[in-house]
Amino acid sequence: MPQSQLDKVKVNEVEVDFIALKLCINHQWHDVEARQLKLLKLLIENYGQAVSRNQIMDALWNDTIVSDNSVSQAITQLRKSLHDDKETPRFIKTVPRVGYQLIAELVFPEPPSEQAEQFKKNKFNLTLVAAASTLVGIGITMGIVELAKPSLQVPEYTYESRLTSTPGPENFLRYSPKGRYLAFSQSSNNRDQMDMAVFDAQTQAVHVIKSTGYSEEAPEWSPDGKWLIYYRHDPISCEIRVMSVVNPVETWRLSPDFHLSDCQVGFSRQKMHWLTDNSLYIQRWKNNSPILSKLTLATEGYPSLLKQDDLENIHPILMDIDKATNQLLFVEQSSQGYVLQHMDLVSTKRNVIESREQEYWGLKWHESGQSFWLGNESLRLMSVDGSSEVMHLPIGFIPDIDLNPLTKQLAHAEGLVNVNLYNLQLKSLNNHQQVIAKQLSSSARTDILPTLSKNGRQTAFISYQRRSTDGLKHIEIWLKNKDKKAANLLANLPENIHPKYLLWSPNGENLLLGDSRQNIHLINIYSKHLVAIIFDYKNIDEVNWSSDGKFIVFSATNGDSKQLWQYDLQLASTKLLEEDKLVVNQITEQESNVQALQTSEVLSVEQMKKLNPSYHHYISHVESFLSAHAPEQLPVDNLSPSLLLYRPHIFDLGIYYVVKQGHQLALYLYKFAEQDHVHIANIGRHEQDINLMLNISASNDGKQLVFSKVEAFETDILLQRKSPE
Repeated sequence: MPQSQLDKVKVNEVEVDFIALKLCINHQWHDVEARQLKLLKLLIENYGQAVSRNQIMDALWNDTIVSDNSVSQAITQLRKSLHDDKETPRFIKTVPRVGYQLIAELVFPEPPSEQAEQFKKNKFNLTLVAAASTLVGIGITMGIVELAKPSLQVPEYTYESRLTSTPGPENFLRYSPKGRYLAFSQSSNNRDQMDMAVFDAQTQAVHVIKSTGYSEEAPEWSPDGKWLIYYRHDPISCEIRVMSVVNPVETWRLSPDFHLSDCQVGFSRQKMHWLTDNSLYIQRWKNNSPILSKLTLATEGYPSLLKQDDLENIHPILMDIDKATNQLLFVEQSSQGYVLQHMDLVSTKRNVIESREQEYWGLKWHESGQSFWLGNESLRLMSVDGSSEVMHLPIGFIPDIDLNPLTKQLAHAEGLVNVNLYNLQLKSLNNHQQVIAKQLSSSARTDILPTLSKNGRQTAFISYQRRSTDGLKHIEIWLKNKDKKAANLLANLPENIHPKYLLWSPNGENLLLGDSRQNIHLINIYSKHLVAIIFDYKNIDEVNWSSDGKFIVFSATNGDSKQLWQYDLQLASTKLLEEDKLVVNQITEQESNVQALQTSEVLSVEQMKKLNPSYHHYISHVESFLSAHAPEQLPVDNLSPSLLLYRPHIFDLGIYYVVKQGHQLALYLYKFAEQDHVHIANIGRHEQDINLMLNISASNDGKQLVFSKVEAFETDILLQRKSPE
């Protein structure tokens, strides 16, 4: 009987329902695993002949590498479910040196009568007519709804000119209220800070107005255009300052500036929004999370701060506010990615426009409450109902946008960026070494998440072929062997898999890939097969290999409780550990560690060694531990910005972490035994945060390291002119 028609069958006295995954024995129905019924169906389809062990392996584990013992286990489980005896079989016979044969009597359901078939046909026709009527009604309703939606009025824009051509990034574009000036930040001559510049559309000249040795970023104009505020920061301080711009632009660099407010050191910056003379909205960081904050200003004399109110229910990582209507566009991060929303600041009513796993770059209102501009992999005009139109495809990506309030001229930054991998080999784990970082991957791709095997001989990493910083297309896993010049492709990933971490097995033969949806995938470096093995669980956390590499232990939530699970690589099956006392006894140390992670703010050294990037609170645990141990030796007062930029690495001897000091990246090691922080080496510069996961990984002895680094970040400012209507 064809497999597609095999829904029910009687095997000897046992009734089998392949659809419901049940067996009926002695008038009692029992649930049975899908793999057992798949094996039974294979034996039925080959009734009268023996099925080889290889046939069973191909049918049951076609994408997974398992041992020959897995077939024996599967046959044993099926015999147990059928109440069959291996010594005196009535269902499944072992054929020596060949395989297994089904010897039971099979009884298939009688074919339905013509009357029953006609009844089914009539019922189907009635159902089809009803469904068609329903669809027509739905279609009419949807058509009415679509007609009622605000249509996307797409203006015509044409390329006008390129405004800048200087090394490094240009960002934080901001037009003055009357549209004559465009303020922005750009790299200094030696690329160790950001200077503030202004383009004068009347004279077609660019003026550098702030170059002080600090980084000056995110300029914003007062509503009357007489003041300019900006962030000024260095590795140890950050403040918002204000300067007068009432004199000719050529003299602005000489204008005195004044302190307005303090800001958090080290965190990424977002544009400020000066809505009225006395109200300024900014993004600030609180408890390592962004929140929207309203500053109330005094308007007599130069602007000064009166009070600050935090809107703690809004966590924008990107935002724009229309100054005339108080309409807020903002992006928040969620467990599944990013949520683009629209909110009225007066009524506080918010609407979700769309959600996606990729991050957003460049956000600017076009018509308040109706449409806005989005950057990144393309320049798009989008309506608040979610419809969009691509207006321009850049060579690389678009990180920032602004719109001239009078002429509607569009300015946007556009450029390219490389993210490469580098290898470090240390002679010792001591202070201030002279190291030479060797490039590990090609600059033609964006390569992230490098992960070293325990012995340091193999590096697995994720490679994106992409037009922008988050156009996640052509995602691949690559493997670089220390003794070979070229890396090898392990697997191509489907576009719905967005990797978050890689974990090597103890023997270096398998990799676990955790994705943004908290699914776990297994890849064998020899077969190069990628298989989803752990999925459809809630809040998968605390993923660990067993010491022999045969099992994967993880936790997941069921309601309000957390459960510990084990995946068996040989059986390709998952079981709840609490149901197997033998396994529970073997995993006692694991369980106690999980409980400690739930209750302890600062973990012990042994608990820290258990952590890996699959743990939900990995970064916060590392930060708490480092801050509590030899805090006087820490290179910065606040580790959070650096740990959010570079994911640290824990190994047997300590914790490697990267600290961003200004634009300089410094590699540090906390040694468990000595209980001190050691500066290993400087590993380069970081000019611009591109919201990609950067990390460092090391071998077990700590002397082999690999890390990802953003470099060759280059953007220019381009102008698009709106065509006359």
